[in-house]
Amino acid sequence: MKRLFAYIILAVGVVTTYADNWVKDAEPAILEARYNRIEVTDTLHRDSLFFKDEMILRIGKTKSLFCNVKQFFQDSLKLANPDAAWGMLKAEMDKGNPNVFATLSGHKRSYLYKDYSANAIIEEDYFDMTPWRYKEEWEKPEWKTTDESKEILGYECFKATTDYRGRRWTAWFAPEIPVQEGPWKLCGLPGLILEAYDTNKDYVFVGCGLMNNGLGEVGFYSNRKSDDYFDVKRDKFFNNWWRYKHSNLVAKIKAAFDLNIKETPNENKPKTVNYDKEETDYPHDL
Repeated sequence: MKRLFAYIILAVGVVTTYADNWVKDAEPAILEARYNRIEVTDTLHRDSLFFKDEMILRIGKTKSLFCNVKQFFQDSLKLANPDAAWGMLKAEMDKGNPNVFATLSGHKRSYLYKDYSANAIIEEDYFDMTPWRYKEEWEKPEWKTTDESKEILGYECFKATTDYRGRRWTAWFAPEIPVQEGPWKLCGLPGLILEAYDTNKDYVFVGCGLMNNGLGEVGFYSNRKSDDYFDVKRDKFFNNWWRYKHSNLVAKIKAAFDLNIKETPNENKPKTVNYDKEETDYPHDL
């Protein structure tokens, strides 16, 4: 634990100094919001099978970024100081942590950008041993607002609902914070969205902090070259993810690296998946 703590102290200083060196088309951020994101990973066992990640929404004048705080930290550190990043990884491996990557980088790994000037959304993610990316026209939710209110982070927030990308969403927005932004692709209300969830609460976003001083830049971050990504259409991106979740990763790794390991009984059988993405309106072909 002492070794890991030492690496964290070192990493904080490194990232603070060098993290913005890997941002493209950068501009100063004007606001940063933090959210706790809860994702149910088995709708048959909601109370026990879920992931919780802290997310960052960094907002500029012409673009915004939404990503996992841990993932952002690790990607920054890998570029700024690879030795420190390796030190943190090795410290967890030495402890015998079976979930080392989730511990360091969290569950949600994608970077989601809203490009205001181009009216576009870009998402980058890594799954199935491949870096994927898509760009789509920015389809904003159409909200129905109400007079119902409650307080979140000291701000009076009002309730709004929408049917968006295959789910029914409820959001609570703060008119005192006059930016039409929010977590994930939820946006377009006359105030920052501080809480949102779908009908079944498969996905929940709850605001846990706001900052408007001492912020970094907002732009397009990447620890890979642009040519390294597989650019696909939005439907293909999500269908590839759906196929990946139903496949057996162990069998794929063995095939990819030509590993001669004894086959397990269920190795080539499709997995059962009892959850879906935030957006469900894409082809679910297998």
